[in-house]
Amino acid sequence: MNKRFATTAIAVGAVVMAAGVFAAPSKSVPSLNPCNKGPLPCFVSLTATGPSPSTSEKDAGLSSEFYNSDSVPHTVVFANDLCSLTLPPGGYGGCAPDFSRYAGTYAYTVDGKFAGTVVTTAIRQSVTLTARTHTVRHGTPLTLHGRIRWFDTNPNLPQEPFRVIVLARRDSRPGFVHVAGGRVWSSQGRTTGLLGPVRYRWRLKVNPRVETTYIAKVTEQPPYAEGQIWSDAESRPFTVRIREEQR
Repeated sequence: MNKRFATTAIAVGAVVMAAGVFAAPSKSVPSLNPCNKGPLPCFVSLTATGPSPSTSEKDAGLSSEFYNSDSVPHTVVFANDLCSLTLPPGGYGGCAPDFSRYAGTYAYTVDGKFAGTVVTTAIRQSVTLTARTHTVRHGTPLTLHGRIRWFDTNPNLPQEPFRVIVLARRDSRPGFVHVAGGRVWSSQGRTTGLLGPVRYRWRLKVNPRVETTYIAKVTEQPPYAEGQIWSDAESRPFTVRIREEQR
């Protein structure tokens, strides 16, 4: 996971400067990438009547950039003094480090009179949980297994699996308790070089001795992240019953 987004930072760094608040003059309009359309920065145009679009929406992990398409300089100031930058005509750039890569709503003004907002949505993922049967004999182990799924917005970067947490509720007692982490293995479901869903399998052997309900969760974020990139995911409950011995 760390390599995945570290590589993203390197790719974005080829477009923008590596530190501080920056602006680059340009003789021609850059190829403005629409939000939520691949791994490139998401551009907002600065015009004489304010930012366009005034509200930009994008997936987490993608950076926000501004392009001054007007004939005079414009100044962008984010709320709470998170960032401030002035762009000359034809200039483009963004904030570094880019806090808007993480899930949240970020308000800013242009020249102190035009309002704008960057809305960053956590990348959605899901996890499933199942087993070969809902009923086992006392003392018989059972392998829980499932899949983790998310939509990949950058097919050129390496993929690493998410860690699955398994929780259990025994004998209909209130609340779930942590059991263990499921081992994640073998990727499947996406052709290299294409955007689309990515799937990983996971499994965990358990030995329920009373009726037990299990759920699987994925809550992991990249270790370097200072905010949320991936949404939390939770499976449907799976109940395992103990079969009475026949006499």
